[in-house]
Amino acid sequence: MLLIKYNGPILILALVCLTELTWTATTTTSFLSASERSRLHQVFTASLDGKDLPTTYYSVIGLKAQGGSVPNDKEICKTLIAAAGGTPTVETLFYVTGTWKALGNCPGTLPTANIVKKLTGVLELESSSVPDLYYASLALSSLGQKLPDTAKLLKNLQAALKKDDSTASLGYAFHIGAVAGGDVNVIFNRIEDAIVQADEVDGKFLQFEGGLSITALIVSGAYKLAAVANKPPPISGEQAVKFANYFLSRRSVQTPKGAHSLLDVLSILTNNKYHIPVVVSLAGPGVVSQDQPKVSVKVTNLLGQPLTSDLSVTVESATRSADDVVVLSKKKFEPTSDKTVFSVNLMDSKPEPGLYRLSVSAVPAKSDPRLVGNIGVTLPLKVMATVTVDTFELGVGDSDQTTQPKFDKVVFPTKLGRVLELDTQQKLVVRFTLKDKNSGKPLNVHQAFLRFENKATLQEIIFVAEVDPNNQGYRFDLDMGAKAADFGQLSGTYSLNLIVGDVILSNSFSWLLADTKLKLALDSTQAPPSTSIYQPKPEIKHLFREPERRPPVVVSTLFTGLVAVPFLILLILWAKLGVNISNFPFSLSALGFHLGLGAIFTLFGFFWLQLNMFQTLKYLLGLGVVTFLSGNQLLARIATSRKKQAH
Repeated sequence: MLLIKYNGPILILALVCLTELTWTATTTTSFLSASERSRLHQVFTASLDGKDLPTTYYSVIGLKAQGGSVPNDKEICKTLIAAAGGTPTVETLFYVTGTWKALGNCPGTLPTANIVKKLTGVLELESSSVPDLYYASLALSSLGQKLPDTAKLLKNLQAALKKDDSTASLGYAFHIGAVAGGDVNVIFNRIEDAIVQADEVDGKFLQFEGGLSITALIVSGAYKLAAVANKPPPISGEQAVKFANYFLSRRSVQTPKGAHSLLDVLSILTNNKYHIPVVVSLAGPGVVSQDQPKVSVKVTNLLGQPLTSDLSVTVESATRSADDVVVLSKKKFEPTSDKTVFSVNLMDSKPEPGLYRLSVSAVPAKSDPRLVGNIGVTLPLKVMATVTVDTFELGVGDSDQTTQPKFDKVVFPTKLGRVLELDTQQKLVVRFTLKDKNSGKPLNVHQAFLRFENKATLQEIIFVAEVDPNNQGYRFDLDMGAKAADFGQLSGTYSLNLIVGDVILSNSFSWLLADTKLKLALDSTQAPPSTSIYQPKPEIKHLFREPERRPPVVVSTLFTGLVAVPFLILLILWAKLGVNISNFPFSLSALGFHLGLGAIFTLFGFFWLQLNMFQTLKYLLGLGVVTFLSGNQLLARIATSRKKQAH
């Protein structure tokens, strides 16, 4: 809920601040720097092998657009002549002619007559697709040839768009119209159809599905066609800035096609009759202080070049981010020797240290409606402070507050001359205040820590100093009995440091202010090295379960004999009853079955004596298969024999 209390001019100021917060102009705060252009140059050079025609085409025209030379251009020319022979596609001829024109000094000649004949046939063919018409028309233009019957070409283009009116096809159509000339109003009217299909991202970017290449194709084609039709394109200044923001967000592109598309469209957006996005960016780190009171901004086009118009650059407002208070407004920047850089002294208004939003406008001396994105550009700014410790007191008292601590004063940046001694029945009390060295005002920082470091083990413990609500300073109470566990109950001598830091401080510091001797449960002289968190811990070794005790040999032998008793009884009964061995079928299957069965029982005995489960299963697998097959065959033989006896 927002409450506004009427109080004359205060209400007006509040409404102005509220309006500024709820409305932010779409602007551009970055440009293609020299280092980024150099990186794009490397992208073109690294991809220039002459083997792949599209890659070669985009690399060559990209290098030429940057004013560079093309290495191995003679070899590339030979490749182009070879590619133009035979029966090349219209797309191949587009790459060949475009590269040939960009090189400009190729030895030899292309079969121009054959190429022109084929390209003309494509343009006159009513069933040609939009991409084919694009490749053919631009290839003829690269050869310096006039397009035959542009009225028929535009008619064929409209017929092709009825079959395919995707955003890519519309982008191709804009370029075809720009090359063809004449009455291009029908194609010009399709620009609005394409622009409305752009996707907006975060309220700052406009792009088309398909990425950088498609977006650059449509935007560059729209401006080229507008120049031919001599009409402003149906693109607003805000949309032009959002497209520019998207292109600049893709300046880390790694492919020759993408790099060429980026350079081409940025070049068009810096030199056209309708929209020139203005870049207002910080010319330095965006930091001001008493030692460096001026802030500088850079006003350029998207390629980092100076604008042709004389500009008046003004600080519309400087707003403190913490409470949205406007500390400065309507102050003009001063021009410098660099035509793109303007500076202003912000410390004249004596702003408090903190983070600010700087709203800047760059207005031409003479009205220039082409300039867009130059009003209300918001830039981040930091007003730095130099912090100093005004007062610092520390003392030791009883935890139960029976005696008040006696404070010692320490002067920054010196160290206390004696060692403080504490035990678990005492507490350490620290009080200090910070101030801005320049203004002398109290200063609160984001980071105010007290760090204890054990001099023997290098173990450190860090505590946060809290703002004292009773005065404009900090207070820290350390009850050693309650916090002994944080020290690992480790006694010894600790160094006490005050750490002060903030994003707006130009001199964040760590101050060694005293040594403290702590008496806790564990003496540091007897502590093992592993008490330090930085020492290696003991190796963890896995212990297997100890095997259980075996029974005495006599007991094992007795039970083995008892297990064998049933078998002995079986043999005795067989002897009394009489065993009919004569009826035993002496065949391979019978012998295999009985021997396998005996071997299995023997294996079980070895399992009991010395084999483990895995060894037993391995042997049992082989014996089991043999015994099963032999037993199966034996049973089949017995069944057959009984059937014969029955008959």
